[in-house]
Formats: sequence, structure tokens, C-alpha cells
Amino acid sequence: MPRTPRLPQNAARPHITVESLHRILRILRVATSTLDPKVLFRGVTEAIQREFPRLFHVSIFLAFKGPNVFVPMAMAGETPEIFVDKYPDGYTQSLETGLLGQAWKTKRTYLSNDVLADANYHCAVYPVTHSELCVPIKMGDDVVGVMNLESKRRNAFQPEDVEFFEILADQLGNAVHNSIVHDQLKSRGDQLSVLTSAAAAGENTLRDVCDSLALPVLKVDSGDRVCFANRTAREALGAEKTEMDGMWFYDLLDSEGRPRWEAVRRADPPARAEVELTMKLRAKALACTWQAFPVHEGEPPLPFLLKRLE
Repeated sequence: MPRTPRLPQNAARPHITVESLHRILRILRVATSTLDPKVLFRGVTEAIQREFPRLFHVSIFLAFKGPNVFVPMAMAGETPEIFVDKYPDGYTQSLETGLLGQAWKTKRTYLSNDVLADANYHCAVYPVTHSELCVPIKMGDDVVGVMNLESKRRNAFQPEDVEFFEILADQLGNAVHNSIVHDQLKSRGDQLSVLTSAAAAGENTLRDVCDSLALPVLKVDSGDRVCFANRTAREALGAEKTEMDGMWFYDLLDSEGRPRWEAVRRADPPARAEVELTMKLRAKALACTWQAFPVHEGEPPLPFLLKRLE
């Protein structure tokens, strides 16, 4: 049965404290400081996690009605590399699935203080979750997204927590509306908006998660051009932020690494592999064993995500 945090009509609403209002204002200050959706969602999730360190995972999902999926726009908390390892293609979830789906379908907050006893629970990544709160983000009567909050403890969320995040979600709806308008105006030609295209949103989030990792990560497209390199990889090779984008991957490899990469690339069917590669850029080198993940985006040859083996 759904666990709803809504109180009976004859029950008193929990009282929002002054400290809670200050918390909301601190988070909203981040949300209203930018129209860039990447900065907005990342800033809000990080601000929530700072204010509530007892939450081990915070994420914001947007709902895309065309492909009928949720796409995570940003996440904060523990072990984001799990998403990269488990979902190198980028993660999506059906609008009908899980606690997110319940919040989207009913347009109401969904609380489960014991997810393992909840038939609606869908474990996408974290088996340690015991409590989860999903709060719809609305624009008018439409649910455009869901704020997702997870704890390792059972019974982690109290009525005052629910009220806090509902107030916050109501205010975030305005910020999301402004970002959507800004993002659509900024998009031109074949440039995809990260707020109106599920594919663009998924790629955007994958880049953001990779950029937060302490391990070097690169994505190589089907034509063996570097799509992106995360901050750690760029720093190891002394590259500027976008310097490696579009670079011919073989130009980064030494003579021993090229046939090794070719063997990974020619595997049929494409499969995850471990490969020793040395990448060089000017006077710097990055030598290690890499995990290579095929990214299933259409027909082979497929792009690959490379992450240094821990």
C-alpha cells in the first residue's frame, strides 16, 4: 500500500520552524542565482545534501512525456560512480515505475519509511536505501519533475520533513519554469535543450557525474573521437576544459596502446573489458588499467566510456 505523508483533515499541520525557513532560503538562494539548468539542479541537490547530511542520496528527476521516462538532472551524496559503472549509457526510468512514478501519477508526495516492505519500491542503484521521500515539482497543474531523497535509516522522515520539502518543491517549480524558458531560447538549430530532450538531459547528467569523480573518465564516440574527459583526466594530462573534445583518440595513445584499444573496439559483440593504455598529451602521461564500457546508442560501432580501474 502507498505510504502517504498527507495528514488527516482534522490533524494539525506540523509547524515550520524559523531554522527550517532559513534552510529553505539558503537552498532557494542557489536556485534563483542562475538560469543555467545544469548549475541550478546541481547546486540545489548539493545544497540539500549539505543542509541534511543524514540523507545519503539526493537527486532531482525531470519527467519527459514523449519517451515516457524520468531522467536524473543532478545528484549529490555518496558513491556517484555507481551510476557510471551500472549505467554507462545514462540512467532513465519509466514514468510508471517506482516511488518516483507514484509521485508523478498521483501528483502527490510519496513517502516510504520502509522501502523493503513497499511493493511500489524500485531499486535502481542503492541497495542500502531504507527510507525514501519523493516530492513532485509542479508547473501549474503539471508535474514536471520529482525531488528524490533517500536515507539508510528506516523511519527517517518525519511530518515536518515532508512539509519542508513540499514547500521547497513548490518554490523550485518557479525556478524550473524560468530555466525551461531560458534553455529553449538558448537552443538553436540542432542543438538539443537539456530540459526538453531526454537524450540531451541524460548525456548532460552523465558528464556532471563523471566530472565529480576522483578517477579519470573519458567517453569516446563511435568514430574514436573524444566526446568528453572529466576534470581528473584533464588535470592528469594538463588539458584545458574543452581541449580534448573532438580529439582523435588514437593520437592520445602510445604505440603499444593502439592495438590493445583496437582489440576492444573490434570485439563482437561489444563487451565490457579491462585494457592497459597509456595516454599522452604534450609532456604529460596517464598510464593505467582502464575499464571500457560500451554505450548502447544505436547500431555498432558503439561509443565507449573509459574509467580508470580502482
